Amino acid sequence: MTRWWNTFKDSCKYLTATFAIVLVKRKLKRRPHDWSLWLTLGRLYTIGYQWPQAIDSLKRARKLNPQNEVIAEVLANAKEKARENGAWPPAKKAT
Repeated sequence: MTRWWNTFKDSCKYLTATFAIVLVKRKLKRRPHDWSLWLTLGRLYTIGYQWPQAIDSLKRARKLNPQNEVIAEVLANAKEKARENGAWPPAKKAT
């Protein structure tokens, strides 16, 4: 039963993050220069193991607020987790 519960709990967390991503993206259409929304979006993408989207969102937040240490830390952690999962660095495009 514990295994079932953990799977169910992880599924709920992922679905909640997916719904939140939709809401944050909607807000970003109105406030594209809000670094805190980009940070939130990046964190939500990490919940779903969507590393490229997470890193892109966090880079955008960092560009909008380069002095923020929280963004730098979250970005570094996302890159590390992506490396561990084989999703970072991205493959180079063929020329």
